[in-house]
Amino acid sequence: MTKFLPSACLHATSADKEGAPAIAAAVSPATTSAGATVVERPPVAPMLPDVATAEPGTMAASKAVSALVIACYLAFGAAAFWPLFPRMTHNLYGVDGDYGQSVWFIAWIPHALAHGLNPFFSNSLFVPSGVNLAQNTASPLLALLTAPLAPLMGAVTRTNLLMVLAMPVSATAAYVVLRSWRVWLPAAATGGLMYGFSPYMVGQALGHVEMIFLPLPPFIAATLVSIVRGKGSSVRLGWQLGLLIAAQYLISPEVLTTTLLAAACLVGAALLRPGEISATFRRTTVAALWASLVAGLLLAYPIWFFLAGPQHFTGRTWPANNPFHNDLLNFVVPGPLQRTSFGLDAAGLRLAAGGDATEAGGYVGVPVLLIAGCLAWRARRSIRMRLAVLVALVAAMLSLGAFLVVDGHRTGFPLPFWVFSHVPLLDDVLPARINLEVGAGLAAVMAFGLDDLRGPRRLHSAPSRPVVVVAAILAVLVVTQLPRWPISSSHRTAQPAIALPRAITDAVPAGDPVAITYPYAGIRPMVWQANAGFRFRLLGGYAYRPGAHGAPTLWPSAMSPPQLQQFLGHEEQSSGYRNLEPIDATLVDAAREAIDRYNIRTVIVDGEVPGSAQVAALFTEVLGSPSAIADHFSIWITPRFSLRAVRMIDQSFAVAARV
Repeated sequence: MTKFLPSACLHATSADKEGAPAIAAAVSPATTSAGATVVERPPVAPMLPDVATAEPGTMAASKAVSALVIACYLAFGAAAFWPLFPRMTHNLYGVDGDYGQSVWFIAWIPHALAHGLNPFFSNSLFVPSGVNLAQNTASPLLALLTAPLAPLMGAVTRTNLLMVLAMPVSATAAYVVLRSWRVWLPAAATGGLMYGFSPYMVGQALGHVEMIFLPLPPFIAATLVSIVRGKGSSVRLGWQLGLLIAAQYLISPEVLTTTLLAAACLVGAALLRPGEISATFRRTTVAALWASLVAGLLLAYPIWFFLAGPQHFTGRTWPANNPFHNDLLNFVVPGPLQRTSFGLDAAGLRLAAGGDATEAGGYVGVPVLLIAGCLAWRARRSIRMRLAVLVALVAAMLSLGAFLVVDGHRTGFPLPFWVFSHVPLLDDVLPARINLEVGAGLAAVMAFGLDDLRGPRRLHSAPSRPVVVVAAILAVLVVTQLPRWPISSSHRTAQPAIALPRAITDAVPAGDPVAITYPYAGIRPMVWQANAGFRFRLLGGYAYRPGAHGAPTLWPSAMSPPQLQQFLGHEEQSSGYRNLEPIDATLVDAAREAIDRYNIRTVIVDGEVPGSAQVAALFTEVLGSPSAIADHFSIWITPRFSLRAVRMIDQSFAVAARV
């Protein structure tokens, strides 16, 4: 009978074949009295200096270098926003309009829990119907993570803090997972950098914090690998996977969906390993059952609310032919957020997904593709490399959308994503957001390739050549993918106020009153509301809700009578103040009737919005002079009695006077 070294000591890739003599020399065969050959184990595993079997001094140095790597990630993340740090409480770090919605969601969850309200539903928007938050990007877990800071920080500050930490935390998670797989430290650091600061992350950092706070997908991948390889109890790993799935769902169901698509690809390939299909299938099935049980119990209510809760909508939020997918040239043409454009600025902007830089995260670059291709070819016999390449290629294919588009021209050639675009719940995934998995796959290819390049892992060796290669690759990454950071603050210097003046907030009557704001719909009133601690409710808002026939819409319900809503919407969309809509008796009567019908107690007008002078004139005609004026804001407090009754009395007196 023959005994073997631990599997961890024999885990070498094809690139480590020259290390075979070292393994043979590290052990010496001996013969027992029974004649059986025994391979003796060395006291220390000399092939693995960067794991727990390394010398204490080496372990301490490894921890110090790891701390330095994480500090560098934090510095890189701060570089995107550093000019605005002194005004973290007064500026929105996200340029994209959706960022204001994130601020509202971060504020709503702790407010709802503190007041015994449903965190997945709110009547603070779209009065009187309310809004189903489970079908929107509410990210309740992120709100819970920052809730302990609520007594010290406002919602804007907490959301900005999440934005600053999102990319470094995600990069650190990838680095930790790669190190747990015993990847060489410089290679793991490079992989973490590519995952946490990929073009996908850079684009989504313009406004979608829930799409870039992604430390959990690497741990989901690590758990799946442990399940497939049998490294631990299938039951325990199933529980762990279920908890991770539930947590990621409560951050972003869309990211969870794309992560599980990549995971299915990985597990499916692993199940095809010759000679291990039965055992791998058994382990995977047991773990999957426990993961489903745990995730199902934790997510039963949120998923029910998503599918059948009050004010839930049916149908897809984006049409099948939406523009948010990769063009085939996106992989090699720098996007609008890359600092080095190689003279292709115009092409990069033209090929951006729907002209939206936030979703233009498909860039890889010819230099990075060549390096990744060389490393993958060199380690082509490595199972882990094959799986990483498979994930990257499948994700890249899915990111192209339902039909192939080349240089802005739709070819009509169907692609695999066409199938997903016709599957309920999967049909709302934006193909451009699968660039997350493209970047993750490339990060793994780079990390595994550099790890294999190092060769035998001798404890006291000085791998100068691999270090030089890593340095050269990092230089290429910096030159080709360096983003245009810091994100331009020119937008923010002119951005509208994110908080109402104290005098306006104090003038709002108690009792959670309904308010009409100008601007009427959109993000800005929601940010005012969140900063004011939800002291008033809104007729408008910006979130998906059921519209005609239950289909999703971002617009409020039609007001009755419609004249006031049409007036406010028209003025809000105008490019500047012009007397396009005269204030006549019909409009004044419609405003009075709407105020009575919806029990509106407060009217707030931002004087810096185009058309505000005419809106202020209307409400002055209806309600008299403003109750308070501060900065460029005006507020009216409506009387508790019926304005229509007042109008009728006025008309009666007018008739009597004429008689």
